Amino acid sequence: MKTLKYAFKKEWYNIILLMVPFIAIPFIWGHLPNTMATHWNAHGKVNGYNSKAFGVLFVPFLNIGIYLLLLYLPYIDPKKRIKTDQKPIPVLRTVIIAFLLAVHTWSVGVNLGMQISALQWIYPGIGLFLIIFGNYMRTIEPNYFIGIRVPWTLEDSRNWRQTHRMASYLWVVGGLLLIITFPLLSQKIYGDFFIAVVIVLALVPAIYSFYLFETES
Repeated sequence: MKTLKYAFKKEWYNIILLMVPFIAIPFIWGHLPNTMATHWNAHGKVNGYNSKAFGVLFVPFLNIGIYLLLLYLPYIDPKKRIKTDQKPIPVLRTVIIAFLLAVHTWSVGVNLGMQISALQWIYPGIGLFLIIFGNYMRTIEPNYFIGIRVPWTLEDSRNWRQTHRMASYLWVVGGLLLIITFPLLSQKIYGDFFIAVVIVLALVPAIYSFYLFETES
């Protein structure tokens, strides 16, 4: 209960963002098709459909689930290293809620007939998310839920700090590249470039962590 009181008192804006899709349902339900486009590939093409109920409700409920998970991390962290208001977790909660709300709004808008390409804003939006999260990454304390969670970082706090310091710079650079190259590359090339950048951002910190482990052992 204390955690929920904290959310309503300190993060009331997050609660409002989480409720927006449900408030909108009575106004949009009758205008949506019974079968909605719900998935797009890396090139912005529809490659998945689902029922209206799924298309309207899945992301909002997912958003609530992720928010509650991030809110209650201190209670499920076995080593109690996380606090509810510990940076960057409050920022991460808000950024994820806002991003998923934007994705859901875009998805519903497309199904309502609006001509909005996914590549017009989703990929640059992900780039912005990488910049914001990368900027805070170096402040993350060792834990089992957020950050570069590989055996070598989890077993060595020094390895954790060095890996996240490097990853912080890498993610900011990766986010900037996604934003800068967006207007310069064709849709197909940008989709492939996006996938390559995400793979690099995921693999390089893990490899660097292993390198630190090998050189220090």
